[in-house]
Amino acid sequence: MIRRVIDLIVIMLLLATTPLLAQTQKVEEQKQRMNKYKQELAKAAAEVEKAKKEKSSASKQVNSIEREMRLREGYISEVEEERRGVEQEMAVASVAIDSLSEVLATNREIYAEAIRTAHRNYAQNNATNYLLASSSIADAARRKAQIEYITTSRKAIADSIAQQSERLDARRMELSARGEELDSLSNVLKDERKRLESSRKEARAAYNKLSQREQKAINEKRKQQKLYDDAVKELQKMLKGNKVGAGFTRNTKGLNLPVDGGTLTEMGFGGTVTGKRGADVKTIYEGIVQDIQYKKLTNRYTVFMGYNEYLVTYTNLGSVSVKKGDVVKKDQKIGTIGNGIESDDAPFVRIAIYDCETQKPLTVSSFFKKK
Repeated sequence: MIRRVIDLIVIMLLLATTPLLAQTQKVEEQKQRMNKYKQELAKAAAEVEKAKKEKSSASKQVNSIEREMRLREGYISEVEEERRGVEQEMAVASVAIDSLSEVLATNREIYAEAIRTAHRNYAQNNATNYLLASSSIADAARRKAQIEYITTSRKAIADSIAQQSERLDARRMELSARGEELDSLSNVLKDERKRLESSRKEARAAYNKLSQREQKAINEKRKQQKLYDDAVKELQKMLKGNKVGAGFTRNTKGLNLPVDGGTLTEMGFGGTVTGKRGADVKTIYEGIVQDIQYKKLTNRYTVFMGYNEYLVTYTNLGSVSVKKGDVVKKDQKIGTIGNGIESDDAPFVRIAIYDCETQKPLTVSSFFKKK
């Protein structure tokens, strides 16, 4: 009976304290995304202040403020997700604390009864009488082993109680720390929402200073951006289960830039690759052409490529040499680089990489770092 109780205690202890490794990894990835957004947001906010100090044109100020707003919205989304994760962890910790408390209470009752029984046996010389009542030497050895096992079991329960007490205290400390983190995240969200509303007012004021022509251009840009964002979301859904480019993962490194001799400048969670006029734009990996969009206003193309379950967009192409549904090899030409917006701007292609599982963009530069 005591052996069964000991085994049950061990099982309950394991269930109450099993670490959620997958959850831990997910939490760490979430923190990395949140920190990346925070860093990019700080850069964007600095660019807004720089535009104001340099008294840049109202249109440039609107563009910089809107970029900062998009990043701030992304950061708020990440903080909210982190907050939900903390709440879930706190719920798990609370359940673990309840389980450990119940196990601990049960063990203490069992241990108390074992001590009382041991005291009665000692007072009544039951152990000695039990041995003296042996029918043979073998029976005496068996009875002696049983007595020793009961003594060992009492010690095992005592050790288990000590371990459970330590783990219970650790869980309570962990819950308290996560509670403080939850309060901190709530304050961050409150502050970020205030800053976002302030940026919106600022953007509206700057927008009202624009000429009708500039307002029309910005409105068209917003419209095109929304179409682009919607297309990305739809294509990410469609890419589920795609096996073309199956070796492409978030850990992929050392890829060639899409433009030979080009220069990558990371902006937020996308990157701008500048190069020579008319330079070829090549796919960074084996993939499938999911869609091609043409913008009549700018006379530029956007190519949407699927790599495994990742979506990569190439924007501002002057021409394309592939069609929807084509399977292309790594470094195969998909089009040519488009000219800059202003006459003195360098030709460029904008590249962005999205994770279909999280529905969020990834840091572009990490894919081009050497292994």
